[in-house]
Amino acid sequence: MKNLRTYITLISLALLISCSGDDDGAPPITVNQEPATPSLVFPSNNLTCTNFNLEFEWNAVTDPDGDEVSYVIEIAANSNFTTVLFTAVTSETTRTFTLEKGVTYYWRVKAGDTEGNESEYSGTQSFFTEPEAGINTIPSVPQLISPAIGNQLSDTTVTLDWEATDTDDDALVYDVYFGDTNPPVLFSENIDMSELEVTLSPNTIYYWRVVVKDNHQSATIGQVWNFRTE
Repeated sequence: MKNLRTYITLISLALLISCSGDDDGAPPITVNQEPATPSLVFPSNNLTCTNFNLEFEWNAVTDPDGDEVSYVIEIAANSNFTTVLFTAVTSETTRTFTLEKGVTYYWRVKAGDTEGNESEYSGTQSFFTEPEAGINTIPSVPQLISPAIGNQLSDTTVTLDWEATDTDDDALVYDVYFGDTNPPVLFSENIDMSELEVTLSPNTIYYWRVVVKDNHQSATIGQVWNFRTE
């Protein structure tokens, strides 16, 4: 009988060790993560617009798991977004909406992935549409002077040069968006000359655009231009 009890005890210990080894070899559990939070580009905070067919723009984000990313944009009549006037889901980083005159709007964007994870909302920005848009003519779309689109430069600095006009002869100022991402980020704000010198790094593609503003707070958005360095 004593030998039988000893045999049963040894068998139990062997089974316990075997089960313990199986647990140690179990694969780790991975959790899919949400995308990064977008940041808003245009319209900028507290801007007054006379262009009511307005293109909204935000920065692209990545997903840590490599999932495809889409964006939800919300435009509301109040800062707590209890009255959402426009909303859309898109894989692009721009979306155009036709707005009403004389309204203060608030907008924000969040990102989502194909696994159903969502980022936090971006910060909120507000802007205003003028009630009497016909009184003032918005500035012309800025035209590129130099450097030419796709140009390859070997210098460490370059002067970004453009031109714009206003049929009302209003004084114009410019916001320049510049950097190695597309869309570019705000680089210099409310400058009163239509040129700007920037410092460059080698082997880089640069993107830039200009927003033209008059002294009635009307704004016109230029297209994105690009060049590269050697």
